[in-house]
Amino acid sequence: MRAYTFGIYPRPLRLIAATRRDPEGSRELARSESRRIIGLQERAGLPLLSDPLLEWDDMLRWFALEWRGVRADGILRYFEHNAFYRVPVVEGELGTDGGVLRRHLVIGARGRAVLEVPEPLTFALMSRDSHYGSLEALTSAIARALNEELCSAEGEIGPALIAVKGPALVHGEARGRLDLAARASFELLDSCRAPALLHLYFKSPLGAYRELSEMRSAYAGFALDATWDDRGRLAEGLRGYKMSELALGLVDAQNTRVEGVEELAGAAEALGRAAGVEAMVTVSSDLEFLPYSFAMRKVRVLGRLARHA
Repeated sequence: MRAYTFGIYPRPLRLIAATRRDPEGSRELARSESRRIIGLQERAGLPLLSDPLLEWDDMLRWFALEWRGVRADGILRYFEHNAFYRVPVVEGELGTDGGVLRRHLVIGARGRAVLEVPEPLTFALMSRDSHYGSLEALTSAIARALNEELCSAEGEIGPALIAVKGPALVHGEARGRLDLAARASFELLDSCRAPALLHLYFKSPLGAYRELSEMRSAYAGFALDATWDDRGRLAEGLRGYKMSELALGLVDAQNTRVEGVEELAGAAEALGRAAGVEAMVTVSSDLEFLPYSFAMRKVRVLGRLARHA
């Protein structure tokens, strides 16, 4: 069974201490710890490997700091969590040298890597715009800039999967605007070779999934947070699934309870049958909301699940 993680991992205690002492000087330690966690994923038996993103304080940070036409200024609550992100403030035409992902990722497992980017409408809704004047224009500009990043990183990393993170799409601000997300997917994924999954999480994904699944997009499938809805409702929602790929966030990234392999395998097989595809299993969201030791236990469970006959 295919399994993987995505999103930002919790920082080990020694990295937290080093960051408090010297935020800039701790970056090399963050890279070293990231490589160690990727090694742990591999030893655990995960077939797909993801960068733990220990250099990223939030999923937008390095784009906001290094793209042209934008700066990071002020903080806002990260959806409904006890966490915050620096707000991208767009003041001019967005531009990039295409090197942000290459500079701030350490993943290098060609053919096995999961390459991650924020979904363009999510990025736009989390930003403040004083240049483009419309959400549609801003979303399109973000999609084009992210495409440059993806194409550059894809050539170097050769990912097996692209995870497009769209938590804002299940929240109220996106209501009535999901057509922008579907249209932006073509600009985002233009010329990309690896299949891309749209990750919907932090609330029940079913409403956004139903709406988006009726729209034409460039995604190969969806990755749905499966911790919000009971299994019967989720199975019913997946009947008639039209895409070639499906991932289910069955491992709860915001609960220290460690799931059992048989429990996960049974749920994945039942929901996959309802959808008519073989489902991958992933985490419900970033693991950063868990203590480090529990996050690693979740990774090991996913590895055992991947080896499950």
